[in-house]
Amino acid sequence: MYLTREHHGSMPTTRTQQQRDHQEHGSPRERERAAAARKTFIAEGFDLVADTYGTVDAEFFRSSGSRLVELAGLRLGDRVLDVGCGRGAVLFAAATAVGPDGYVAGLDLSPGMAHATAADIAQRGLRNVTARVGDAEDPGFPTGSFEAVLAGLMLFITPDPAAVLRSAHHILVPGGRFAMSSWGAVPDPRWTRPLDAALAFLDDPLPASSPRQGARGGHPAFDTAESIAELFTACGFTQVRTVEETSVHVIESGEAWWRSQWSTGRRAWLEKIPHARRDAAKSAALAELDELRDPDGILRSTTALRFTTAVREA
Repeated sequence: MYLTREHHGSMPTTRTQQQRDHQEHGSPRERERAAAARKTFIAEGFDLVADTYGTVDAEFFRSSGSRLVELAGLRLGDRVLDVGCGRGAVLFAAATAVGPDGYVAGLDLSPGMAHATAADIAQRGLRNVTARVGDAEDPGFPTGSFEAVLAGLMLFITPDPAAVLRSAHHILVPGGRFAMSSWGAVPDPRWTRPLDAALAFLDDPLPASSPRQGARGGHPAFDTAESIAELFTACGFTQVRTVEETSVHVIESGEAWWRSQWSTGRRAWLEKIPHARRDAAKSAALAELDELRDPDGILRSTTALRFTTAVREA
């Protein structure tokens, strides 16, 4: 069962993205160094989970990828770019939507992700689908290369979301669509406690930009539907529309939940817990998780996702 809330419209820009970036990250040189470090962290973190990403909680990835493709309104024969393609939850759904006369290209900062997905493509015998290592800020395609650009659960963790959107705007045909998914508000803040309990065993405090379950570790432009609309409008997009949907997932066991944390981008932080403390970190996390069981003893987690679509005007 899904509950959907919808937001329309474009917000006037109160500050330029450049001003916002300067306020948040300092001088241009400091921002450049921070962005490079962030990209390295993202690539290395997702390399760690490339073999298992999308296999734990597979139904969540499949359904959220398919929903993004549905809302993007892909048509047979469309050319599509999937930025941050991961293990193909969006990529393969898009390939089905555009059919054999369409084309789908996937990019990912993580070599492990890109190479594993390329192998999956070859195994499926798809000749009109590709995946390679690439940066969404500079994807390397000429103007008018695609009818749609998709970004599943990735734009909010990039160092410069506006740069990604400007690049997408450049490579889209007039009237082309951009569609992305991002985390919505945490429906029940108590669900941040298990991961927080584990991360309390880190030697150093967790940076605010970390991919934690609560604040989501994302860029502040993705905090609300209104701030998303402001960002997209500033990058030249129109008809910005965001829907927020919630779904309930049953967690099989505490062990299954723990495995799922190690199969996503959060693993990069869990790996920083000293080996001597990991058993204690796991025990602390699972103790917090047990407190979240419903009266019937079942663990039910509610997830909120936002899906945003926008158009490059003709």
